[in-house]
Amino acid sequence: MAIVHNASKRQLPRKIGVGVLAVFVLALALGAWLLYRHDKIEHTQVLVIGHAGSGFLSPFNPFNPLPANSMASIVKAMEEQDADGVEVDVQLTKDGTPVLYHDVYLESSTAATGLIDEMPAAEVVGLKYKGGFLYDIFHDEKIITLEVLLQRFAAYPELPYLHLDLRNHDAGRHLYYAQTLMAMLRKYDYPLQKLVFISPNPDFLVAFRDVEPQAQLMIDTGDNFEQSLQQAQTYNLQGVCANGRNVSAAQVQQAKEQGLQVALFGGKSRSRIAKMINMKPDAIQVNNVEAMRDMLD
Repeated sequence: MAIVHNASKRQLPRKIGVGVLAVFVLALALGAWLLYRHDKIEHTQVLVIGHAGSGFLSPFNPFNPLPANSMASIVKAMEEQDADGVEVDVQLTKDGTPVLYHDVYLESSTAATGLIDEMPAAEVVGLKYKGGFLYDIFHDEKIITLEVLLQRFAAYPELPYLHLDLRNHDAGRHLYYAQTLMAMLRKYDYPLQKLVFISPNPDFLVAFRDVEPQAQLMIDTGDNFEQSLQQAQTYNLQGVCANGRNVSAAQVQQAKEQGLQVALFGGKSRSRIAKMINMKPDAIQVNNVEAMRDMLD
C-alpha cells in the first residue's frame, strides 16, 4: 500500500504540470482568437442604409431604445452615424396618408389596435410607440407620416437614398397606393435614382411601374431566394432584397450575373456585418449603422 501511495504522490506534480500547460495553451488560443480581426473587410463599394432608421429595439449589441421608423431613429442614422440613406416601412391609411410603421398590427408597438389601412390618419399619426418600461423611459417617439420625413430630408444639402418597404394588405388598393405614394415623392422632387421600392408581391411592384415606368423595383426574397430570382426575371424587376443570414455569397453573385441589384438587411455584430459586406451586395440595410460606417471608413 505504501508503494502505491508513493507512486500517486510522484504523479501529482506531473498532473499539475499538465493542467498548467493546458491552461497556458488555452489562454494563448483565446488571445489569438481575440486578436484576430473577425470583421476583416474585402469589399467597400456598398451603400450604408439604416434599417428602419438606426435599427430595431434591442437590449443588447447595441442597445437601441429608438422605435423602428421613428424620427429620432432616422435622424440618428442620417445625422449622427453618417448613413447613405434609410429603409422605411410605408403603410397607407384608409384616407390615403402614407405613414411609417413596421408591423402588421398597431398593437405590436402602440396602445392602439387594428390595421393601419382600415383606419383614418387622424387615429394613427401621433400614436406613441410602446416598447416596455425599460425602452420607453429613453424615448418619446410617435408614428410619423412619410411627408414629415420628406420635409426633413428636403433641408439636407443632398437627398439621401430611400428604400421604401411597401406594406399593403388589400390587393384592390395596389394601384391607388402606388399613385398616392408617387404623388407624394414627386411633390418633393425626389430623384428616382435615389429611390428603391421593395415588396414580396410582384403584382404590387408592377403597379408602381404602371405609375412610374422608371421606378427601381426590388422583390423581397423571403425564404425562397431562387424563386424570387425567377420572379425578378419574369416581371422585369431591377433587384432583390434578402435577409443577410439566409443567403450566400454565391447567391448574391448569381443575382448580379442576372443583372440584378442586391440589397441585404440585418446585422448588429461586426462579424455579421463583415460577412454581409464581403458578399458584395450593392446596399445593406443594416441594424448597426455606426459599426458598418466605421468598418468601411
